[in-house]
Amino acid sequence: MTKLWAERLTAFGMIAVATFFIFESTGLPSSSGAFPKFTEYLIIGLALIMILRTFIARDDKFSDPVHFDFSYVGMKPTLVMIVSVFYIYAVFQVGFYAASFVFYFLVTYMTGIRNYKVMGAVAACLFPLMYVFFNIALGADLPKGFLI
Repeated sequence: MTKLWAERLTAFGMIAVATFFIFESTGLPSSSGAFPKFTEYLIIGLALIMILRTFIARDDKFSDPVHFDFSYVGMKPTLVMIVSVFYIYAVFQVGFYAASFVFYFLVTYMTGIRNYKVMGAVAACLFPLMYVFFNIALGADLPKGFLI
């Protein structure tokens, strides 16, 4: 498969997934449903630009075949997305803050960050700020799970 067709297939896939999420967010209240719909419409717009670009640009890079890289470096974005799906599930099972704490350290490690002092310092600032912002400033009712 050429990169031209790979980009077109990716764009059509993005449109299909975004359309699915638009239909899923129709039952949300207007204040909660506005942001997901807005972002999904932007994704559809960007995918249409991708498709249009494949018809307009006559670059030699589009004629090259697609090479799949199944090494850890090549699969890292896919693995981070899979961990993100489990994070969403864990938010409702163990609680937002506990799941976010584990997710933060897991993803930073997966992406190659190994400076543990910086990771700890960021976490020490990030999680109290998240608590102040979500719970105190916004009064958000975040999932608690069996851990807080």
